[in-house]
Amino acid sequence: MTQRSSYLLGWMVFLLYSYETSGNNKDTCVFPFIYKGSTFFSCTRINSFSPWCATRAVYDGQWKSCRVEDYPRCVFPFVYRTKSYNKCITEGSFFGKLWCSVTFRFDEKRQWKYCEVNEYGGNSSSKPCIFPSIYRNNVISECIEDERNKLWCPTTENMDKDGKWSLCADTRLYSSVPGFPCHFPFNYKNKNYFHCTNKGSKNLLWCATSYNYDDRTCVYC
Repeated sequence: MTQRSSYLLGWMVFLLYSYETSGNNKDTCVFPFIYKGSTFFSCTRINSFSPWCATRAVYDGQWKSCRVEDYPRCVFPFVYRTKSYNKCITEGSFFGKLWCSVTFRFDEKRQWKYCEVNEYGGNSSSKPCIFPSIYRNNVISECIEDERNKLWCPTTENMDKDGKWSLCADTRLYSSVPGFPCHFPFNYKNKNYFHCTNKGSKNLLWCATSYNYDDRTCVYC
């Protein structure tokens, strides 16, 4: 076998391996996902030059490159340096760009993303939200959550007629959407709670966003 043939064979093996371990790039990101024992609540650059995410809850070789619409939405409120924030901030940003945490406690998880200041994605070339709009024969005036926990909005006055939409800018969300909803009941230290509690907190009411608080994701009430 010539050196050129060996080179081409090596590239073919590499490309085949990459295809088999990357999965279908049409798959959606799964958050949080576990990779080498660490939990990720957003896209990461670990062992990569570009951001990526797993498409399974536990990484098994299936992943995809992250586009802007793949990132999770901001969690409001979030705690940064012991202070609670209800919107995107520039504090601590080296370039002065707006950012937000993707978990309730940034100081603990230190996972974040830059905030999108304009509408993006969707099927209307990232046009801005139009409110009010008609959707399913109702008048709506705020972003709507879909089954993937994404928030979107109509970009015409009649969504039922035109079917045009965009994902809502992160800077729009704090005023209309409080973040991930409470999960009732939730279990905290082997006890079920059916309402917000201040247990384990400095007199601030909070709730878990999944049944088992062991994943340590929660929001203030």
